[in-house]
Amino acid sequence: MPDRNVFTWNAIISAHIKSNNLDHSELLLNTAPYKDSVTYNSMLSGYANSAGYETKAINLFKQMHSVRHEARVDEFSLTRMCNLTAKLGNSWYGKQLHSFMVKTGNDISGFAVSALVNMYSKRGCFEEAYNAFNGCSYGSVDVVSKNAVVAACCKEGKVDMVMEIFSNLLKVLT
Repeated sequence: MPDRNVFTWNAIISAHIKSNNLDHSELLLNTAPYKDSVTYNSMLSGYANSAGYETKAINLFKQMHSVRHEARVDEFSLTRMCNLTAKLGNSWYGKQLHSFMVKTGNDISGFAVSALVNMYSKRGCFEEAYNAFNGCSYGSVDVVSKNAVVAACCKEGKVDMVMEIFSNLLKVLT
């Protein structure tokens, strides 16, 4: 077999994650000579999607945004953590994550906005969900983020807000 590079390491780690062999994936992650954001995000996703590994996901995320770490926290990392936070039901951690996203400028993509809205909505924090949507820049408002806020509004019975969102959308389209 030819020398392994970051792509082959990622493929091997990903295969073990998909087969629910997270302990072996972690061993490979720790011994891989080449790692990038894909490597870490794969592991982060594997942990977050598996019962009993949530704390490992949080610790890996903390490690990722440490100053000397080779993999940067990106949009995928943040949306994965928003989903995990909603799953865990930890509103405090969700607010900390939102604050981190704002400080680092990672709250400007449609995916990030949607993840924030979903996270807050699933925790029953409608005001925070709506504020996350309203506080985003115009370029980050896309169909996905609008659908997320519409779903949050419907969940809360805020039909008037849904109508306002559709009305504003029609104004933009005409």
